[in-house]
Amino acid sequence: MDAFDRIAARTPDQTRRSVRKMLDVADRIHAILEQKGMTQKDLALALHKSESEISKWVSGTHNLELKTIIRIEEALGEDILTIPKPEAIA
Repeated sequence: MDAFDRIAARTPDQTRRSVRKMLDVADRIHAILEQKGMTQKDLALALHKSESEISKWVSGTHNLELKTIIRIEEALGEDILTIPKPEAIA
């Protein structure tokens, strides 16, 4: 077991899940930017933010608020988060 595995083994499940979700959101933003031929600078301009702030947001280490994610979704015209709808009860 290497050092990373030892640290991961001591990390609470909630923390691991949180980090995984933050990285997933960052990956989704990057994918949408690439798909649309946009850069982080383009996103910064659309949101009236600095490039450095956008870089921090999409690093995968920043805990984005839901309202910030929604603003990014609106700027990109794409969903970042999708919530499955519960099946109708018969």
